[in-house]
Amino acid sequence: MQTLEYNKTTKQITLNSYIDGFLEDSIDITDKVMTLALEKLYDDYDLDTGDELCITKREELKATKFELKK
Repeated sequence: MQTLEYNKTTKQITLNSYIDGFLEDSIDITDKVMTLALEKLYDDYDLDTGDELCITKREELKATKFELKK
């Protein structure tokens, strides 16, 4: 099983692999995920170089782990 996880303590997004419930491997993908998310945000709002976007946090997000299914 693989999961995407966000650790609020370390501030890392990791791709984790589990075998029989035990962590087998963990890869820090924070920079890659943030770059992709920002590119999508820029595209969604049709932003050009130099444009600004204000983001206001309205409530705490609870999801810190997603299981990947094939």
